[in-house]
Amino acid sequence: MDYLEKDDLVTINKMTIESHGGVFIPPANFLNENSIDYLVDTVQSKMYGQEIYKEIYEKAAMYMFTVISNHIFQDGNKRTGLEASLLFLKLNDYSLREELVQIQFNKKKIPESGKSSNELLFNFTIEIASGKLSLVECQAWFKNNIQR
Repeated sequence: MDYLEKDDLVTINKMTIESHGGVFIPPANFLNENSIDYLVDTVQSKMYGQEIYKEIYEKAAMYMFTVISNHIFQDGNKRTGLEASLLFLKLNDYSLREELVQIQFNKKKIPESGKSSNELLFNFTIEIASGKLSLVECQAWFKNNIQR
């Protein structure tokens, strides 16, 4: 399995800011550098010889959730978290489904129905950023919305 490293995540952050605007403070735009080290280590971690996150959807969710929730960078965390998870999937021959599936969390549906896939993805990202979704819920969303 191919993983993203610290330099990859910094590059994604820099490129998203260059493409979509924002502030990149050299050399790496870190707000919380310990969180990026934690992410890179944890997504590949093993305990007693077993991977902590065994499934591809768990790892993709870990990239997105951790970058966004832990505010790793000064700016661009939502875009970087999303792009990191998408790149990780692509490196491992997965992608998001063309038609995203609606998932129900805590008796509410996130994202809302009747929206385009881009709107659903945007809303899902905002829900993570606002603290309304847990890592487990993020993993469930990825489980239902990726394909080989």
